[in-house]
Amino acid sequence: MKIINKNWQRKIEIEDNVIYTLVFENKKYYRENIIELINQHKGCEGSYIFSNNNKEIEFEKYSYIITDIFNIDINSKKVMTKIYTLLLKEVIEDITNYNELSTNIRAYFEKLIFNSSLEIEQSEELDMLSLLKLGNFKIHVENDDILEKFIKFLKVLTELYGYKIVFIIGLHSVFTLDEIKEIYKELCLNKINIINIEYKQFKNLSNENYKEIVYIFDVDNCEI
Repeated sequence: MKIINKNWQRKIEIEDNVIYTLVFENKKYYRENIIELINQHKGCEGSYIFSNNNKEIEFEKYSYIITDIFNIDINSKKVMTKIYTLLLKEVIEDITNYNELSTNIRAYFEKLIFNSSLEIEQSEELDMLSLLKLGNFKIHVENDDILEKFIKFLKVLTELYGYKIVFIIGLHSVFTLDEIKEIYKELCLNKINIINIEYKQFKNLSNENYKEIVYIFDVDNCEI
């Protein structure tokens, strides 16, 4: 997979265990690139091109952009819909146990109706989704920890939605170097590809487990 920009000479070859960081030292150019990426993820045309095996693929379908790390909703309605879809699939594959549970619940409901002095009735069928929602499932995050939430959100984006690359704005502005090392470790373990976008250079965190490649555009927007 490759990410290119029509205005650049360089291209980004997406590889496992490689972290990519784009540094735009000119803040105006930094803003312009972020805005363009946001618009392209809304389906607008732009300079960024995502390709696989030399064939262009839909930018907004296979990539995602995180512009505000503090405003991640890991249990959003959209995410939970995906999770319940997966759980429903598991229920269908385990239909024998579901039918047994459904029979027991229906028998209990009938007992409640029998013991009531009111004319109560219930629906003919127990809806799988309604039954699942009684579990109030969600992705667990310990004490709303922003680091844990961020890592789990990246897993959600790749495992639930199938995004191939995630653009992240200002990673170094939020997390310490040790936290970023932990993030990079989890990314490599889970085969998650990211591109950081920063406005200044930070310490290159390459080690024996992964490589960080930093592409710099100076204040004159020249590629270094």
